[in-house]
Amino acid sequence: RTYAADIACGPGTFTTDIAKRFNSVVGVDPSPSMIESATRDASTRGLSNIEYMMGSGEKLPLEAGSVDMLTVMQGVHWFRIQEFLAESLRVLRPDGTLAMVGYGYPQISNWPDEMGGLGFSQKLATDRFMLEPYWDKGFRLIDDMYAPLLSEMQTNGCFKDIRHVGFPTAASAAANNIAILPETWIDSKAMSFDAFRAYLKTWSAYKAWKDAHPEDRDIIDAYFDKHQQEFGISGDNNVTVTWPLFAIVARKSL
Repeated sequence: RTYAADIACGPGTFTTDIAKRFNSVVGVDPSPSMIESATRDASTRGLSNIEYMMGSGEKLPLEAGSVDMLTVMQGVHWFRIQEFLAESLRVLRPDGTLAMVGYGYPQISNWPDEMGGLGFSQKLATDRFMLEPYWDKGFRLIDDMYAPLLSEMQTNGCFKDIRHVGFPTAASAAANNIAILPETWIDSKAMSFDAFRAYLKTWSAYKAWKDAHPEDRDIIDAYFDKHQQEFGISGDNNVTVTWPLFAIVARKSL
């Protein structure tokens, strides 16, 4: 394992994890502020095997045939997919791996059903009277757990050993001759109810809603306050938040 590239790296959270397993890693992002933040974080941690560059998924600042593994964490839905796949094939070495990872709506796993734990944030995200109209069109790929990309990769013809990991039901009807792996892949974190509220305010749909409703009562605050009043929850109550993860993994054909 020598050289990996993390595309749409943001502040470098996933890039840092990859750096534990590869000799050298480059993080690529179109945002100067994200590159600055990620570079500062790597320096603070003393991670000398990470560098960061500005670039897009459709135009990677990487040499042809130079990358052993190319990753995208929760970013492929922003790309023009055909252009990104072409760039991936250009920079990957023969037999190199492409991993496109995503995660679904976070769930509160330690709440009973009557409190809406498993569907708490999904209702906020998908109700047409709440945030559903404010998601970018590409975000629909997240709802489908990237399953539509399977046929895109098959049609491309330059990838082999295509796998969909995480939740097989979303991918089972998407394409023929795809190995669907049945693992349940979950990330989990304990946090306060107030911290969970703050996390959901990082959603792009929330920011779009705020732009469209500058004078209205905050939609997330209203939603959280209603639950706090109805079920006697305080902001410092701890909740266990889980993110269902999924990925498409494939290798470049020789």
